[in-house]
Amino acid sequence: MLKTVIERIRGLLDDPDLEAKYNDDYLVRHIIQPAFATVTSRLNNSSTNAVMKRLSFPLTQNVADYQLPACVGEVLRLCVLDESGRAIQEAVPRGLFNLRGPNWKVEGNLISFLPFPPEDYAYMELWYIHSGDFSSVYVSTANAAYTLDATKKIATMVVNTPAPALGSFDRRPGAYVGQQLRLIPTTGVVEERLIDSWTYTAANTWTATVRKAFVTAAVGQLPAFEIAPESNEPLFEAVAAFGAMKMAGYRKISGEHFGIIQAQYRDAMKTLMDHYANIQMRMPKYFEKDTVDNQLTQPWRI
Repeated sequence: MLKTVIERIRGLLDDPDLEAKYNDDYLVRHIIQPAFATVTSRLNNSSTNAVMKRLSFPLTQNVADYQLPACVGEVLRLCVLDESGRAIQEAVPRGLFNLRGPNWKVEGNLISFLPFPPEDYAYMELWYIHSGDFSSVYVSTANAAYTLDATKKIATMVVNTPAPALGSFDRRPGAYVGQQLRLIPTTGVVEERLIDSWTYTAANTWTATVRKAFVTAAVGQLPAFEIAPESNEPLFEAVAAFGAMKMAGYRKISGEHFGIIQAQYRDAMKTLMDHYANIQMRMPKYFEKDTVDNQLTQPWRI
């Protein structure tokens, strides 16, 4: 994803001065990352089917405050699941001045439960819309510092040993939840898996746990890999076009040239919107969400 977007940004601008002054790593950290956050925000706030993800979010009795990972842009649902994955209880926010308390509310990068959780909820899940806030990274060669365990679900990474070819590792817990760990061997199958947890262990070592195990990847040393958004051609094109427009501000390109890039961005965003609006066609074309003013009186809600 990263190499593709970089090549498209340079192709759209076709400026030798930019080629010489800004290397690929600069483009990833200062152009592609903010471009992805902007495209994600516009997609989530305009599409009829926002990019929804979920993560495990256990609660502890009488503990009020819990850290929200950087990946959480909007909290959609907090629910308790049984062993079969059915939602059996739901924590619904109430009004700020409700006599029973607000139940839960977001305070900065914390979610606070008032009143405190009356018991442990080990199977609580948080459903959310992604913020687009994370640092993409590409490691171009296999190295003993990056390994895959026997279950093919846990990748252990001694980050920055060696330094990645593009971008930088995001060292915030949970930052990569919802992104793809994409393995790119020199031959064979390219596999990508959704990251369920991104956890610090010790001595600059992090583990990425994926939801579904890799199939063809070998246990042991990882091949070249990247942590980036899902493979989606319209997404790549929209990020590249927006990045090119951002880079155009660094140089005085002609209005006609800028207009061509802007038209490509609009076309890519329209295709991206169409894709996400129709990706789950058995569902109605709207995103249903309860508010504090529109709640169902269901006894299993907490």
